[in-house]
Amino acid sequence: MPEILVTNDAGELAEQARTLASTIIATAIDQRGVANIALSGGSTPGETYRLLAESGLDIEHCRWFFVDERCVAPDNERSNYRAARRELFESAKISDAHVFRMLGELGAEAGARAYTEVLDAELGAGAPMDLVIAGLGNDGHTASLFPGTGAVRLPGRVVAVTPGGELEPRISLGRDMLLASRRVLLLVSGAGKRSALVQALAAGDEDVIPARIYLAAPAGVVTVIMDAAAQG
Repeated sequence: MPEILVTNDAGELAEQARTLASTIIATAIDQRGVANIALSGGSTPGETYRLLAESGLDIEHCRWFFVDERCVAPDNERSNYRAARRELFESAKISDAHVFRMLGELGAEAGARAYTEVLDAELGAGAPMDLVIAGLGNDGHTASLFPGTGAVRLPGRVVAVTPGGELEPRISLGRDMLLASRRVLLLVSGAGKRSALVQALAAGDEDVIPARIYLAAPAGVVTVIMDAAAQG
């Protein structure tokens, strides 16, 4: 079962996430000389990224990857890379050489293949992320593993996902890659996430609530940081 931390509000959630992320990053650098961090999109992590940018990170020994990306150009307003660049990379003056974005403009299938090659080259085949900052959707998705798509069951470090409806195709880290991470911080904010969170913390079909994958992580890997509104 994941560790659960409850904060008073979204601001305190971001502060708690920044504190934990900073400690995890510093430990990775101390133990292995580098910290490999994967970032999610969405509104909840944004304030955490802004706080990280101000926290005096050892940016020369951090490398930044992505949990998922929409199949859009990097300057598109819906690009996760664009958001991270605005909220973290530019503010902290992080070099492009330390940032490894998903190439959403290639399309889902080609983009997933390309990012698999990036991870194999930069991390080594089978090597884990030191930290994944993840989120939870109102429908129970995490990363871009959407309910009812079978994406949560796909093999591979990186998978192509077609959510359907009006949503763009996506590139996403796969279940096995997420669960192989040394640490995962799952950030959950707002009353709109309450039902999905309750279901994510209860055993059941992962294709119905993909965030249930975190129940399968080893003890001490996943920390869920929620605010009071999400807890209910």
